[in-house]
Amino acid sequence: MLKLEKRQIFLQQEAESKQEALQLAGKKMLETGLVSADYLPGIHARESLASTFLDNGIAIPHGMPELRRAIKKTGVVVVQFPEGVEWGVNQLVFLAFGIAAQCHEHLRILGGLTRVLDNRPLCHYLARTREPEIIVDALEGKPLPGLGSLGEWQKAYLNQSQRETCERGWVSRACTKSNELTREYLIHNINGLHARCGSAFIAALTHYDARVYVRNVSKNGEYVNGRSLVKLLGLELVCGETLGIRLSGLHAFDALKRLDQLFQKSFF
Repeated sequence: MLKLEKRQIFLQQEAESKQEALQLAGKKMLETGLVSADYLPGIHARESLASTFLDNGIAIPHGMPELRRAIKKTGVVVVQFPEGVEWGVNQLVFLAFGIAAQCHEHLRILGGLTRVLDNRPLCHYLARTREPEIIVDALEGKPLPGLGSLGEWQKAYLNQSQRETCERGWVSRACTKSNELTREYLIHNINGLHARCGSAFIAALTHYDARVYVRNVSKNGEYVNGRSLVKLLGLELVCGETLGIRLSGLHAFDALKRLDQLFQKSFF
């Protein structure tokens, strides 16, 4: 579970551009003692490789792996932009989670964030709250004050979970069909399946009409939507663990061949 202090949350911030937002997130990471100044250029360098935008108005700016020596302690800062910041085409960010983490700790942090990242109503609520305690409680999985015993975001989360359960049931039935393809890939990347790997995985599937589901075989996890970066990161796959994949649909075979090519690269 992600632990966060109120002093690590910065509400009602403004930025005219993504670069300005990245600079602000880095500044807050420095001010809260998570990193030294040497870490800050790596935040911009990492963003130039692939966008750290996830979904539901959230981005996760962080530095390059080779600059981890500049990390003083693992942690997160939350920078809220109520007016939004243009992060890319059709990408508006309201919450930036600046992450500082050693080795596999970043996967644990991302796994802890998925409770929020994957819940659109909750993300919208947190993007506009003026109470840092609300964000702390949400990230720790606590009931939110003022929303009743079962708040709106919690109801939405339960409804969403029910839909996913039905979807997984459909997938299980589909697995009995001859056109269902499966594959397992060992993760060789020392940093695990991190955000950039996840983005490359999803991009590789862009032009294929296929249903894709993934799971962490090593942890006996359940299948989730393989086209969702949030779901991929939520698997918390570290080096040496196995990613399981199921594909079906018109282009399932071609999509699998593309994934085979992708995982032959040392990037994974």
